[in-house]
Amino acid sequence: MPQGGDEILDESLHRLAATGPEWDGGLSNHGPMAAEAMVLMGRADQVEHWVDGYLPRLEAAPRPSARITDDSWRDALGDGRRAGDWQAYLAGQLAGEPWRDVLARWWPRLVPGLTASATHGIIRTSHAARSLAADQSASPERVAELGRALAYWAATYLVLPGVHRPAGQLAPAAAIAALPRRDTPPGRGLITRVLQDRLAGDAELPAAVAALRPPEDVQADLLSLAAGFARQFLRYGHLAPIGMLHAVTAPTVARSVLPLLPREVAGDTYDRLWQVGAALVSVYSSGAAERPFPEGEPPAAGDLADRAIATGDEHAIKLTEACLRLHAERQDPLLLHAAARASELLAR
Repeated sequence: MPQGGDEILDESLHRLAATGPEWDGGLSNHGPMAAEAMVLMGRADQVEHWVDGYLPRLEAAPRPSARITDDSWRDALGDGRRAGDWQAYLAGQLAGEPWRDVLARWWPRLVPGLTASATHGIIRTSHAARSLAADQSASPERVAELGRALAYWAATYLVLPGVHRPAGQLAPAAAIAALPRRDTPPGRGLITRVLQDRLAGDAELPAAVAALRPPEDVQADLLSLAAGFARQFLRYGHLAPIGMLHAVTAPTVARSVLPLLPREVAGDTYDRLWQVGAALVSVYSSGAAERPFPEGEPPAAGDLADRAIATGDEHAIKLTEACLRLHAERQDPLLLHAAARASELLAR
């Protein structure tokens, strides 16, 4: 983490700790995620100002209503009314055990339901976990944020129906290109509801999900999936950018956390990320005219970070950090163009 960013991130997490996981009827609280992304992009000096503008939107943290126990937690999965109960339960576990042990226990339990809040459960958890891994002191603010992130994932746990396990022959790029698209746009509404409505009775997408070959190397193939989804965002993201961009941010940030987890969870994580990413791209590219890839040199990384923050939009910030992370490994200029496109589309 850039010098000076540790204290600023901890202060931001402290300020955001009293806020709830959602606001305005189901929109996810992106404050902790965006703050961490800004610090990683070397823009720690702008975090305080951004949080100042974001905090007034948010609602108060939920209160516990009934106790969750080691015997009853399964019954509370996916019950958004029990977000406060989940926070209390997981805070208790983090108070008594190392955070890595708690993460390793809950990640495989929650991965099947990573559609939760349009992938924000796994995204927020991943931001929190990697910030802890970057801080040898494991600050109380970061430990508490991991608890809130896991609680949000558990409270909004949602399994996407249909095939989730790849069993075909197609490489990631070919499988993404073969995803079905409808002629009509997906319409408005919360992403999880739109996905459920559009995929009900759909036979094409499960077949397309199954057509991907199983991963040869989870880290390498997640990189290919995320980069491929970013290319689809460039082609079709102009119609519904927020819906599509989560197909890029979710596998990118989850990929950065897999080295912290037991090796055996990687395969199921990959499968579920592929299924949900494929659904997001298939649904939210529907009805969008195909646009050509940008030509010429993309903006520099620092310029892209500044553009994203200037939009004020949390999604532009997170997508830009994800694309910069992918580009650092893949050196594909289209990843930088995707970040630039997000800032154009999401500027307020």
